[in-house]
Amino acid sequence: MSKTAKNTTLKDIAQEAGISAAAVSKVLNNHGGASKATQARVHEIAKRLNYSPNIVAKSLKVNKTKTLGLVVSDSSHSFFGAVIKGAQEEAAQLGYNIILANTNRDKENEKEAINTLIGKRIDGLLLASSRLTQRSDIRYLDSLNIPYVFLIRRSEDKKAPFVGNDNIAGSKAIVDHLIKTGSSRIHFLNMDKASTSSADRLKGYTAALKDNGIKYDPSLVYNTKPDIQEGYTVIRNILESGQRMEALFCGCDILGIGAMEAILEYGLKIPKDVRVCGYDDIEFAAYLRRPLTTMRQPKQSIGVKGIENLVARVEGIDDKQNVVVLKSELVVREST
Repeated sequence: MSKTAKNTTLKDIAQEAGISAAAVSKVLNNHGGASKATQARVHEIAKRLNYSPNIVAKSLKVNKTKTLGLVVSDSSHSFFGAVIKGAQEEAAQLGYNIILANTNRDKENEKEAINTLIGKRIDGLLLASSRLTQRSDIRYLDSLNIPYVFLIRRSEDKKAPFVGNDNIAGSKAIVDHLIKTGSSRIHFLNMDKASTSSADRLKGYTAALKDNGIKYDPSLVYNTKPDIQEGYTVIRNILESGQRMEALFCGCDILGIGAMEAILEYGLKIPKDVRVCGYDDIEFAAYLRRPLTTMRQPKQSIGVKGIENLVARVEGIDDKQNVVVLKSELVVREST
């Protein structure tokens, strides 16, 4: 039995065209981003399958503002620039505007920012490195009755919508690299314990040690907030305490910058005396006195995929993924 206007969906067209339902929606709504050949094929399939938009769904969208909220934990952090750029460019392609809010890594500020955005009648919400990651926070977010997606830092509820990199695999790859290139005693300067990203990177660190037959030593693991001065202070204190350090994995590049300054100021050489790795591959990582080996997160892609996922929820597209995990890339530089 052939499909009719009554039951043909975007997913049906997408399946035949070999593209995503979101891409089909872009073409049918004249939002660009597809080749002329793809556009022609989508329109041909839609016509052949007698597709027509769901009238009820369209009527529900009349009150939409075509505006999305993007809440960022610290917009001054260089990591977020590419994420914001990717989100803004993709939103524009899909016909949406973005209102950006900064929380300065404070949970109450984040709630206040969200409530302000709700007052502006946003259609959906992106939460970049959110502090609202506990299960009780999910109940609060659900009570807002608008779609939301976590970026970069996942919720404790693993079913909550999320787009980011695989922190466990990325961290494990970094530590594997240090071990396979000659280090067995590896200090880990991680982010604060409240962060789910921090917890996942610790899992990757311990998994790499276990796989390589190295016993986990909790005395080599430290937690602090992601801040250059914090990285400097913690590592300076470790060195002055007389601890031997041969390799250091930092949970983010910002900590790595401060840590390397402390190591060099103490009179040690990188990488001859201490080998150092970071995580994120922020813009400055390649331009330090000792260019930093790090795990490159697909920052702009996280922003793009986050918007795609959120807009799919706003528009009721039925093939959206709840969890999108993107690959990161090990970038080896002079610090190791």
